[in-house]
Amino acid sequence: MADFQSQVMGLTGLTIDASSTAPSRSEFSTFLNDGVIDVTSKVVKLRPQDRNDFSRVSAEQTANASLDLSGADIISVIREDGVTSDNWRPCRVISPSLQHIVTDVDSLHFSSKFYPAYMVGDNGLISVFPAPGSNPNSFKVYYINNSPEETDGTALDHASTGIKWFPNDKVYLVVIYAAIKSLESAMSAKSIPTVSGDGTAPIELTDVSILDDDNTIDVRLDQGEIDQWWSTTGHFIEDEEDTELAIAQIQKITAYVQAYQAQLAGNTTDYGWMQARHQILSQQYTQTFVMMAPTPPSQPQQRAARR
Repeated sequence: MADFQSQVMGLTGLTIDASSTAPSRSEFSTFLNDGVIDVTSKVVKLRPQDRNDFSRVSAEQTANASLDLSGADIISVIREDGVTSDNWRPCRVISPSLQHIVTDVDSLHFSSKFYPAYMVGDNGLISVFPAPGSNPNSFKVYYINNSPEETDGTALDHASTGIKWFPNDKVYLVVIYAAIKSLESAMSAKSIPTVSGDGTAPIELTDVSILDDDNTIDVRLDQGEIDQWWSTTGHFIEDEEDTELAIAQIQKITAYVQAYQAQLAGNTTDYGWMQARHQILSQQYTQTFVMMAPTPPSQPQQRAARR
């Protein structure tokens, strides 16, 4: 299977390699990771029944407020029963306001090892009741993965070909997401074209219209006369009355304008193609999630439900 970089290059026509800048490989890897999070969030929201397709489990925990899931969506928390290793009991979620009451054996909210509870405290840290300990009193958490990885557990990047804790039939959406963002990066890098002037640096066409008030032609080798092109032409015509030099100067200006126009046309064509491709991929990406959305019941179904 082609890696994600090759797949996106095929979709966009862009070149993404070690020397590319819009996007760079580092940016492209970020697009992939962002795509995993975006697809996961959208699918889980639209199809909560599919949330287990994105789940992972934490390591066994032996102390409260020690597990940081970085705000991940929790699917379930389970605790060992204190008697047999790996005999897991589901924990019910409680409000932090009950964290003391669930330890009171005389309370209706009391949590035993056979009927445990959990809460999410400061900074998303999880606490379980009764308090956990070493085997057989540990707990673990099933949650929606929010830290993308390659299928082998390494970092998800341009050379990856798969995604861990992620359904295979949704991987193509991550590729499309990365392609969309890569096109946006490439389009944002497009700027006003430049052509080589008399000096050492390229110029923008807007520089040509800047006039000098003193009507003096620059002659120093390290100073281009770009800002004096128009005044130089006027000087040849009005002061020197030298039509040959004036015509040569006009031809010079025309050559630069034509070079600029050619580059501008090329940039416009590139931008237009990328924009069209961006629109196609964006529509495909969006439409996929529209189709996942549950269909609202028809009026007869609504009337039947009310009965």
